This record gives sequence, structure tokens and C-alpha cells, in this order.
Amino acid sequence: MNFRFADFEINLARQEMRCTGAIVHVEPQVFDLLVHLIRNRDRIVSKDELFEAIWQGRIVSEATLSSRISAARRALGDSGNDQSFIRTLHKRGFRFVGDVECDSSAPAADAIETGVALEDPGHETAKLVPAHASLPLLEEDQEYLAHGLAVASRPAVADRVSEAADDLAMLPADAGAAAAAQTKAEASNRRRVTRNLLVAVGAVALVLLTAPAAWWLLLSSSTPYVKDRGAVASEVVSAEDRLNASTPSIVVLPFANLSGDPKRDYLADGITDSLISDLAHALPGVPIVSRDTAFTYKGRGADAREIGRELEVRYLLEGSVVLDDERVRVNTRLVETREASQLWAERFDAELKSILQVQDEIVSRVSRAIGLQVVDIEARRSWRERPDSAELIDLVMRGKSVLNLPSSQATMIEARGLFEQAVNVEPASADGLAGVATTLVFEFLNGYYETGGDERLGRAERLLNRALAIEPRHLMALKANAALRRAQGRFDDAIDMAKMVIMENPGEPWTYKELGLSSLYLGKPEQALEWFAKADRIGPRDPGRWTWLDGRGHALILLGRDEEAIRALVNALDANPKNISPHAFLAAAYALLGRPEEARAALAAYLERRPGARVSTFRTQAPVPLALTSAAYRQQFARVREGLRKSGMPE
Repeated sequence: MNFRFADFEINLARQEMRCTGAIVHVEPQVFDLLVHLIRNRDRIVSKDELFEAIWQGRIVSEATLSSRISAARRALGDSGNDQSFIRTLHKRGFRFVGDVECDSSAPAADAIETGVALEDPGHETAKLVPAHASLPLLEEDQEYLAHGLAVASRPAVADRVSEAADDLAMLPADAGAAAAAQTKAEASNRRRVTRNLLVAVGAVALVLLTAPAAWWLLLSSSTPYVKDRGAVASEVVSAEDRLNASTPSIVVLPFANLSGDPKRDYLADGITDSLISDLAHALPGVPIVSRDTAFTYKGRGADAREIGRELEVRYLLEGSVVLDDERVRVNTRLVETREASQLWAERFDAELKSILQVQDEIVSRVSRAIGLQVVDIEARRSWRERPDSAELIDLVMRGKSVLNLPSSQATMIEARGLFEQAVNVEPASADGLAGVATTLVFEFLNGYYETGGDERLGRAERLLNRALAIEPRHLMALKANAALRRAQGRFDDAIDMAKMVIMENPGEPWTYKELGLSSLYLGKPEQALEWFAKADRIGPRDPGRWTWLDGRGHALILLGRDEEAIRALVNALDANPKNISPHAFLAAAYALLGRPEEARAALAAYLERRPGARVSTFRTQAPVPLALTSAAYRQQFARVREGLRKSGMPE
């Protein structure tokens, strides 16, 4: 049985969902929930019925159901506001409202067809790819749409699997890491392949069932399900076990209005609403309790441990809002619910200009800060509690945590090793593919290697095409794609891609930095400064802050504002002392101001790590090949070269 609607297709025999031919990865419970709603699309499905159909009597909270509904909507590109596919009917339940076509003609054998012999132990990866599956296309086989997604002919499955392995081959600097990753992932791969086969065989058995009563239970549109939670008490998972599970979860409690005026509750409530939405984007894959459930705790003052047990969440975010005539102050804190221990707290202040502007700025800053904190905490938890884990979520969290450190050649190699392990565990992991590509792009942009740049960018592009074919709105992949296009000199494309990231998550300061750098290379330094300022307002303590401070110093020199440039570049070095670039720009700025001793000192620091640097070759290849920049930028850049020449850099 297949269901088709809009650009989606659900294949029950294979237990998979596709969008325009690419597999959309959803959790089993989310998949089952979606199928149940589609089967019963001619009526309203109550919450009790879903509890029984999906959890079969196990005790779960409404927050868990809400998180699965939200995950189903995200997989479909839907939202609680749009409700294009899944409609919520207040106090009654849910209904699937998309136009569905049913196709029961697919042969049952498709459920276990893989394109290789199942008993062949030498093809573990190929077993995971059905013969009719649509793998992402390679660069040489594709035509590009506006956003770089492939739409052309497909090579044979075996060829594509082989080339996918080639694209994940380590670069020379990374030799030796793959063997350990393979050893850790091997047992997990075997278990997963066996499990997939059993699921497929079970699906075939269901398709072949002839007992009408079995299917009547699934397809009945008139008899509601009755939830008997006591019948399966022995199978109930304790709340503590769920809180200790590897996947974290968060509830944002309604922020308290401490202004003394109840009429100003709207601001606190608006910040809470927006935070719930933005965190879902900032932490993809992390369940966020729905707004309706979170607001049942407004004014209750419940204990964090109690809330954790009731909602089965690991983290609780709470805060307060104080509004006076000129400023808005928001205090926030992140709490671990098992021990009710405070993990992080911060205060955010903003001038009161426009209520909506202040709300957006505060929410962006809080969601970015919380996103970084949760990734870091979960990575440390993973290393501490599961040091030898080869689970996908552990590897991805660890990789993201390393990427959030101030960038260096060593951190890029370490992060890439973790993401490559993730891809070994799950070859279709968009997180893993995007993570590997990100490290390759920034190794080029940060100039960590003198050779191999084209190879790194080419490999990154192929990996990103695969990641975006699997998950077209994947945030890390979109971010890396914007940076890749900047590295390739495709600045207008880079700006378009960065704006797509902002549509997904406006609280990403990194994205405004990308807009600034692409604007800079188009010869628009004033516009670039505006984007860098926006990034700094959202991420004043962000680990990537050095990148837009570096860009700010660069832009200010082009504009002849050398004193300001020096302050920005010194701050960039404070934020990331391992970054080399600011030393050269400092040398130029000091020389242009007639401060030769400071210029020579800055130049010496640069030449210590770039001994072969020359004025004629400075930045001709990285971070962006100078020949690919605009004529306006190249004319402006002449001022940087003049400063380097005055500082004593060899011609």
C-alpha cells in the first residue's frame, strides 16, 4: 500500500516516506502516527485513539503526543499555524486534510528488495538502500535548480554507493581516523540491518494477511479506541528512564511579567511563544514541548523535578521580563529537571524602540545561547556517560560541540572525524553529511591548508547535495552551502542561501555574518558593516564572534576607518587567538595610521605562521579567490595592499 499526497509518498511495505523521490527520515512513532491519521483522514482522530494506536496503552503525556505531531508537521514542511496537512481541532483531536491517492498495486516483494544478496556480509551499506531508492545525485550527473538540488539521471545503485564511500574518504591530514570509526560502527550497523530486514519481512507478512478482522481494526472509521493503560503495565517505561534517554527534550515555561502591570503580560507571553518556535529551529531533532502544554504551567510555580516527571523533559527554560520606559530586561535560566539544578543563567538587556523589534532581538539572542548550551551539555554528558558510544545522536552532538569551539585546524579535523563516524553509522544522516561538508568548507575558507582547496570544495558540494536531497531544509547544510558558494565566488547565490537560513531560524548570528562577507566581496563594505552589527547584537558572546569581528575590521580598512578597524581586529584576536588573519590586517591598519613599530610587530606575528606571505599573493586564493571578487572590491582592496607594503611585507 502506498499513499501519495503533494510531493510526498509513503510506502508501507518499506516503512519509508519520500519527498520528491528523496527519503525523509522520521522516527518510527512519527511515521506510525502519520499513517494512522492518513488511514482515517475521513474523520477526526481523538488523542485517546492516538495514544492507543501508537503507544498501545503505555502511559505517556500529552506533551509527548504534541512533540510527535510537531515532528510529523516538520517532516511535511507544515506548521501549527499553516496546518496544511495535519489540522488540530480544539478539544476534539486531529485530522489529516491533504488530498491523498492510494496505490495498493506495489508488489510485496519490494519490501525486501535491496539490489544485493541479503546474506552477503560484504555489502552492509548496500543492504540499507532499496534497489528502487533514489539516492542523491553526483555533480557530474545533475542539472541544478535554483537552490542546487539535483534533478537528472541516476547512476546504478552500486556505483552510487561506491562513489558515496569515495566522497567520505579522508584527506591526507586525517589518515587513521576511519579505522576506529568503522570498528565502533560495525556492530551497530549489523544490528540495524537485521532490524530493518525484520521490519521489512514483517511488513510483507501484514500485506499478505487475509484475516479481515485484523485490517478492520486499522481501517475502522466509526469505532473510537478505548485506552486501557493498566493492561500493559509491565511494558511501561518509567519517567526516569525517559529522562535519562539519549535524546534530550525541553519545555519553555511562560516567562513571568515582573513589570507590575498585568496588561504587559503580552510581552512576556510573546517572548515565550517565539522562543518555543525558534528553539525548534535552533535544535532540530530535540523535542520542544508545545505552547498549549507549556502554558498550563503559567503562574503555577511548580517544582522543576515535578515538571520533568509530568512532561518527561530533561531541560526546563524559564525567565522573567521587566519593562520600563526605556529598556527591556529579560532574565533566563536553564534547569536540569532530574536534580532541579541550574545549568546556565543570563540577563539580556535591550533599548525599548519597537516592542516587536525588541522581542525579536531578545528571542534571537536567547534561542542562540540556549542552543549552544544544550549542544555543549549534551556532548559532555555523552562523553561522560557513554564514552564508547557509536550511537548517531552521540556522534552528532559531539561533532557540533567541537564545531562550536573557536576554529582551528585541529578542531576541524576532530569534528570531521566525529561526523564521519556518524555517516558510517547511518549513511543517510543529513547531520553527518552536512557536518563533514562544513569542516571541509571552513578548512578552505580559514586557509588551514595550502593545497587541495578545489578537492575539498568539490567534495563538500557533493556531500551537501546529498544532505539537502535527504532534508531540503536542513539548517547546517543550508549554512554550509551559503559558505561554500561564497568560497566559490558565487556571492549572490550565497546571499540567497543565507536568507533561506534566516527564514528557517532568524536567531543565527552566523548567517548575518555570511551576508556581511558576501556583501563585502561584492564591493559593499557599508552594507557589510550593518550585517556584522546585526550578528553581534544576536551573538555578543557567541563562539563564532571572531568571524564577524574579523570581517568588520576588514571592511573598516576598506573604508579608511583604521582606528575603528584596529579595535575590531584586536577584539577578533581576543575571541579566537588561533586566528591568523587579523595580524595581517592589523599590520596594514597600523602602517596606514603611521604607527610603524606596532605595524612591524603585527606583521611579525603573521609571518611567523605564514612565512612565505607576499603583498602580491596575499589573499589571492583564500578565503575567496581574489579574481572571483567584484571589480569594486578589488579596487578597495588596493588600500590593504598599500598598508601591507608600508608595514614591511615583501612585495
